[in-house]
Formats: sequence, C-alpha cells, structure tokens
Amino acid sequence: MAIGLPNVQVIFKGLANTAVVRSSRGVACLILKDNTGLEVLASKTKKEKSTEEDIKVMSVIEQDKIVKEYKGFTEVESADYTTENYKIIEDVFLTDIAKLFVIKIPNDKSFEDIKPFINREINWIAYIGETADEQKKLADFVKLENKTRTKRLKAICYNLQEAAADDIHIVNFVNESVTKADGTSLVGYKYLGRLLGVLAGCGMDMSVTYTILSDLKGVEEIGDTEAINEAIGKGKFVLINDDDGVRIARGVNSLQTNDKEHTEDMKYITIVEAMDLMYEDIVNTFKQVYLGQFKNSYDNQVLFMSAINSYFRDLAKEEILDPNYNNTTFVDVEKQREIWISNGKVEAQNWSDIEVKNNTFRTNVYLQSNVKFLNAMEDLLFIVNM
Repeated sequence: MAIGLPNVQVIFKGLANTAVVRSSRGVACLILKDNTGLEVLASKTKKEKSTEEDIKVMSVIEQDKIVKEYKGFTEVESADYTTENYKIIEDVFLTDIAKLFVIKIPNDKSFEDIKPFINREINWIAYIGETADEQKKLADFVKLENKTRTKRLKAICYNLQEAAADDIHIVNFVNESVTKADGTSLVGYKYLGRLLGVLAGCGMDMSVTYTILSDLKGVEEIGDTEAINEAIGKGKFVLINDDDGVRIARGVNSLQTNDKEHTEDMKYITIVEAMDLMYEDIVNTFKQVYLGQFKNSYDNQVLFMSAINSYFRDLAKEEILDPNYNNTTFVDVEKQREIWISNGKVEAQNWSDIEVKNNTFRTNVYLQSNVKFLNAMEDLLFIVNM
C-alpha cells in the first residue's frame, strides 16, 4: 500500500506550490438581464405546440445564446449585449481573471430559469439584479449549492438584509452609487461586475482590503467614519473616498453568527478563500487517489494523513498557513469512539486512543485538523516613544 504515498505527496506538493496562482485566477460568473439576440428563443417559447425537434432546437439555442464563456474582454462581441451590459462585462476584466461565464436572462425568463446553467467550475458569481428579492435569490442559491458541492461558490450581492446574508460565502456590497472616472454615475448594483472581477482575481498572498479602484472618481459614502466602522462590523462590504482615490474599506464577507463552527477570522474574505481552496484540494485528492482504492485500515489512514501534513507544510512555505504553528491532521478519536458506542460496541468507551484508531469503522474515515491561516497585514498600531 505504501506505493501510493509518493504519488499523493506529489499531487499535494503541486497543489500547494500553485495555490497562490490558482487563487488569483478565479473563475467568475455574471448574470445579466439582456434580451439581445434572444428574439428567436422568445418566439419559440411562446408557441402553443412544439414538436420534439422544436424542443431540441430550443435547447441548443438556450445553451448557445444564453451562456457565453470568455477568457478575455477581446472575445466579447458588443452585438451580443446592450451597451450598458457590454460596459459592465468590460469592467469585470479590469482585473485579470481566468475565465468569465456570462448568463443572460431573457425578457420572459427569471433567475429560476437560468440556475441550471450555473457551472460548478465557478468560484465567484454576481447578479446585476435591481431588487432586493433578486439579490436574495442569488444568496439563497449560493447557500444551498454549498451544501453539496466541493468547489465552494461565493457571491458578491447588493444591499442584502442582514438575515438574508450572514454567510462566509456571501459578500454584501452596500454603497448606493459610484462615480466613474469619466463622470458617469452608476447605482450600486450596477457596479457588482467590477467588484466581481476584483474578488475573483485576488490571490491568497494578499487581501482586497484597501484596494484602490482606479476606474472610479468617487463613491457615495454610507456615512461618517463611525457609520462605516459599524457597517463593516455588521458584515457589509464598503467603499470609501480616500486621499488618493476610492478604496475598499475592508475585505469582509457577511458573516455575523459566531459559534463553534464560525470564528471571527472567518469574516475575512482572504481566510475563507484559503479555507475553500484547502478543502477542495484535500477532498478532490481523496476522491482521485484513495476513494475505493485502499482498504480502510489505520495504516492506510496514516498514509493519507502524512500526505495532508506534508501539504500543510508546503502551504506554510507559501505563507497561506502560519509556518510558526503546528498545522496538523489526525484521527478524530472521540468521533470514532462515539460511532462505535452508538452502534452497540459499549466496550469502546474503555478503549485507549490507539485501540480506537486501530478499530476503523466500516468505510468511514474520521479526521480532524488544527491549522492557522495567515491573514493579511491590515491594522497598524505604531507608538513612537520619545
């Protein structure tokens, strides 16, 4: 069985060494209301009767016309969008990202209709929807999706009520309007595309906190410094006018709930990005290399844990994890003991820790990790003694 260990270590080393690059080249998705070029689709959906061939054609038209995939703005055809939406897409690409999916909602369709087109490859998503209900639909979709997908989906939404947000994977932008460098004024939700690009293109070696938005001349602030601090404390994503331009005040998500599963650190976008990438790397490697290919013995679990610990050390070299912390993974002894007891093995309550580890349970692997993610430098207290 040990023959599998070097292969897993090589996979993990490659993932760790490319973590920063991968995190800064995110895949984004922008949802727009746009009927440009969809008149044929609309006329077909209004037909009282459709043959089987018609339905096949409609399916092709939907896939081809509603969803577009771009690796750069030069690939975007202006004829496919309204002038306003074309400009919003251009703003996404002001930051370098790996790929952008654009999904159009035709006049006679809604957000519910395009949900099947939201690709699982996507990291970040935004919906240029004007109403609170439209923004909430995206937030609810993201929360539901993340219960089942390995690649966690994150959304930048506009002016959500706190009850609709409160999630580490939802960023809640709240400024009412921005002024572009050319003097054009945009209502807040129409600036989501630009922020989508900023978030998808930010690597884990930095934070979006205090990022300057050079495309802006000004922003309508939400109040004075006290009001801004209060909003950030409530999980709101705020832009401010600074001496040298418009900046992101603090890179926070909408998390408000603090419990045993959600710590204060998880309110930072950069921490959640690192958590998500690590989760994705470990789960996918387990699926690709271990799942179904190794018997569930403690020795084989040790091989897998050893590979993960090696991955943690490499992440520490990249300063994603704290190199001065003992980042490690281990068998969740208490969980495994509890499972045996609940299945009638009452003597398990008297087993030593090593006995618990050696008594693996069916096909289950119960692991825990203790890690410390490094946040970015954002706050300074500098005292000069004289």
